[in-house]
Amino acid sequence: MKNINKNRISFKSVVDSLLVPRVLSGAVLLLFAAGSMASAQTRSYGELRAEHPDWLQVPGALARPDCVHQIPSGATVDTTSDKKGDDVILNGKVIAHYDRCPEQAIDTRHVAQDPGTGNGWVEAAQWDTALKSGDNIDFLYGYWTVPSAPENDGALIFLFNGVEPSPSGWIMQPVLQYGDNGHFGGDYWVLASWLVHSNTDFYVSTPINVNPGDTIEGALWQTASGKTLGYRVDASDQTTGQNSTLKLTSTGYQWIWAYAGVLEAYRVTSCSQFPSGSDGVASFVETHVYHGYPKSELLSNKFYSAKYNYGGPSCNFNVEISGGSATLQF
Repeated sequence: MKNINKNRISFKSVVDSLLVPRVLSGAVLLLFAAGSMASAQTRSYGELRAEHPDWLQVPGALARPDCVHQIPSGATVDTTSDKKGDDVILNGKVIAHYDRCPEQAIDTRHVAQDPGTGNGWVEAAQWDTALKSGDNIDFLYGYWTVPSAPENDGALIFLFNGVEPSPSGWIMQPVLQYGDNGHFGGDYWVLASWLVHSNTDFYVSTPINVNPGDTIEGALWQTASGKTLGYRVDASDQTTGQNSTLKLTSTGYQWIWAYAGVLEAYRVTSCSQFPSGSDGVASFVETHVYHGYPKSELLSNKFYSAKYNYGGPSCNFNVEISGGSATLQF
């Protein structure tokens, strides 16, 4: 079992004796409903892009460029100090303040599609932990390997794990990206931590370049409890020792949705735009979920498979789940 980075609190050494893998059948759930940001959305992805040609395709949404904020790795997004906006804090000092975005982002997780072009969530291993009121996921981590580059470029691919709260509208996620999202990226893999915030503002830590074959660790853990919750999101390249992190504070949310692995893609017209051959899978392994901060008690894995109608070509999509491992096939 791999070691947590030295700059992170290590729960693994304390709880290794509790890790009892549980094999699940993982029935596949086909989902066609619209997402939480704009559930009544009926316009197709192509129409939305035409209406907002300059907006960025961030994970899960189209967003105004001035509402996507790249912040230094390790900075904290304080969403609690001002209801009209957020402070960004680094080394105890406020380095930026952002008012709420004047326009809501457009959900693209499960958007109406243009025939022949794939856009949105493709497949996932997910779990509503149904924790009791006042209890949150306080630690989730897992590993995956950077695939080779696709045979053909042109698509935007996101691979990530993450945690969402109830009510929805937020997600914190370490994200591996191939392609250009309009703000950064290209025909290569990059890694960063994201905070999708109330369907309007998006925060991303400084992205780092990663290489095919590198081992990625995505980890999220709670740092404070009470009325105000604190979390840290860490996207780490275990092969090179680089990482990209952000921290956040929030109130009024219960973080209960766990994702072991998600494939999200845009502008897909051919299966060759996904990593192919022996690299046509993303294996998210050693995923574990804890709750009960500060005790951090292990939850028995109950991830299940989900395949979405993303509108694009039917490739070799399949999700296999076994205990804390989820293999997403392209």
